[in-house]
Amino acid sequence: MAVATKLSARRLTLDPLTADDLEDVFQIARERESIEDFQHAADSSEEVRAWLAPSLENPLNLVWVIRKGGKAIGLFDLCFEAEYSDVKDHVCRVGYFVDHREQRQGFATEALAAVTAWVFDETDTVRIEAGVTLRNEASSRTLEKVGFVREKVVEANWTWRGAVYDSAYYYLSKDLYRS
Repeated sequence: MAVATKLSARRLTLDPLTADDLEDVFQIARERESIEDFQHAADSSEEVRAWLAPSLENPLNLVWVIRKGGKAIGLFDLCFEAEYSDVKDHVCRVGYFVDHREQRQGFATEALAAVTAWVFDETDTVRIEAGVTLRNEASSRTLEKVGFVREKVVEANWTWRGAVYDSAYYYLSKDLYRS
């Protein structure tokens, strides 16, 4: 069983989520611009606690707080289940968000690269999956920079605040990552 451990990137640390982090996460998650493709914007710290509680208790979910200079700037979620494929074993899915005031600086790419390396080095995972709405071009670029490949597009499968969006699904296999 994998356990989230502290990870380091060039400018960031990723610390395993604790209950003490929930208020910091709420301060980011309440901003629609920060969280739009990941979840709905949070209206209260209790709401953030409710959506993160399973991650604090479920060993299949690992969650890290993304920190820059010790300050929380985002969240990274990993679940040892497929995002969209029929793969049953040795697969995980990832999702992340970064405070909108810290976006477009490469922090999501650094966090994704650190978690990807950890997953392939420390677990028996051979495939990582991720999904993004087609309009989230920045997240698509982040995935592609780390080596993820767009595998398919699904129309009208994501509803957020009353609007319906198309999604792109990406994967990275251990074989592709190592080449």
